[in-house]
Amino acid sequence: MFLSKSERDARHPSLVSYLLPTHWACYFINDDPSGLEDDEIAAADAWWQETFSSRSASCVDADEEYGFTAHHDAAGYCLATDCTIYRFLLTPPPAVPAGAPPLGAQP
Repeated sequence: MFLSKSERDARHPSLVSYLLPTHWACYFINDDPSGLEDDEIAAADAWWQETFSSRSASCVDADEEYGFTAHHDAAGYCLATDCTIYRFLLTPPPAVPAGAPPLGAQP
């Protein structure tokens, strides 16, 4: 039985954790998508973009224990599969000086 997201986050207050497909591990931890199909990469990228759109994140580890479940934090991107708990270090976006154009603005 997996802990709930709030229970996982309470154990590691400086990190945020998600229960995600195990086959995303090399991609998220090592930036190596070589074992994934194009649709799996697209799903992982879409989950990441939605989850971390307003802040920077880096995947710092994934548990070695895993199990099959249909109820995980990427349910909108991946069907039932083997999942494990990933931990991400979050950092706020860089501060924009007063009067500076917004990030991504075209000159």
